[in-house]
Amino acid sequence: MRTFETFPPSLKAVVVGVPALGLVMAAIAATGGFSTPVTWRWALVPGCLAGVFLAERYPVKIGPEQKVNLGALPCLVAALLLPPGVGPATAALSVLAVGAVNRRTPAEMALNTGNTLIASSIAALVGPVGREMDVVGQELRATAAGVLYITVNLAVAVLPAALHSGTPYWTLWKQVAGATWPASIALAAAAVSIAVLAVDTPVAAPLPLIVLPLIYRMNLAIEAQARANDQLAGVLSAQRRFLTDVSHQVATPLATIMTNLSILSRPGRGGAAGDAVADSVAEAERMKRMLSRLRALAHADEDVPLRKELVDLAELTADVVRAYTAQAATSGVGLVAEPGAAASVSADKDLLREAVANLVDNAVRVSPRGAQVKLQVQRSSAGSAITVSDSGPGIEAERLPRLFERFQRSDSGSGLGLAIARRVVERHGGTISVSTRQGRGSTFTIELPAS
Repeated sequence: MRTFETFPPSLKAVVVGVPALGLVMAAIAATGGFSTPVTWRWALVPGCLAGVFLAERYPVKIGPEQKVNLGALPCLVAALLLPPGVGPATAALSVLAVGAVNRRTPAEMALNTGNTLIASSIAALVGPVGREMDVVGQELRATAAGVLYITVNLAVAVLPAALHSGTPYWTLWKQVAGATWPASIALAAAAVSIAVLAVDTPVAAPLPLIVLPLIYRMNLAIEAQARANDQLAGVLSAQRRFLTDVSHQVATPLATIMTNLSILSRPGRGGAAGDAVADSVAEAERMKRMLSRLRALAHADEDVPLRKELVDLAELTADVVRAYTAQAATSGVGLVAEPGAAASVSADKDLLREAVANLVDNAVRVSPRGAQVKLQVQRSSAGSAITVSDSGPGIEAERLPRLFERFQRSDSGSGLGLAIARRVVERHGGTISVSTRQGRGSTFTIELPAS
């Protein structure tokens, strides 16, 4: 832990200057007086101390990575309702006392106390509320005071942090403001509401505090959700590692099996033994495709950056047709790429090709002999589109809602191809959809944003 003596000169100046400026601002605010005609408001002096202590003891989380100290709430209420000569001092002394109880360092206590004194003095100068003002005037002045309080408090708090960390002030200010502005505005709004209600209906003044139990319940729900998300992320990560490891471990022995089967399937071998070898070759090929898809699925799930380049979609579809023509021919299915609109997109070429190839493989499997599977590149409202059309039996209506979910098995394969295609397309910011009619085939459309 660094001591004051080890601080750089600029940080020493801030540690001394912030409390000094706070005393000056408090002295200016004190010119507004030390008395109030409303006796019950003096209860805010011990109330502010108790409120700051409870806020320090029980910080409230209102976001997954964010804890907010509610100490600003009693400090701002004290500045708005107590006399200008008393409110800022009450807020600052409460922060100082609680810091001492919690054994904070002298430098930290000086900064926190000075910061509170500056912000609450400005709030007291701008927005003390009382019966001498109309309701609109009270609300406007109190709101302006609340906004100034949270703005000044943030501006001063960021300064020593920027000097200590070496981060540029405005960079750190934007980061902190972006992370805390919802909580800060909520606390200021609650303080302003309490102050305005206290003027005419003191009994109703505590009503805004009912949000605190709700925030507490939300805190518990957020923490539970965060734990569940962490567990789910762990499970998914383990699943991806398992898929990758299994596919790699099985690939080598499978290659050996396929090599031996190719030797056994030499011309001249027939009968039952020849049929058995042919069936084994077919099953080994199917397993090879399955492993390839498992690897593709694991890779698509990873959050590694896409290796984007400018991809000519007509060239990509033609490449897929060349690669799958022989496979389609063994099933008696024609595979053609029809000329369409010229289009290029910024994409990971290998992943996008995998997505299109999975659609083609699926279409070939469901198409009857003599049919054609057509690939076409088109323009769309989103940018560019690739369509894959088959002449298969179509897709049952009850299967459509879950069609692109992984392991949704069908007669055409393992249920991985469509899931891989969707994941790849989504990572490129696109969409994938299907139109189908029973007995008339299906058309899958990949839409990608323009480059």
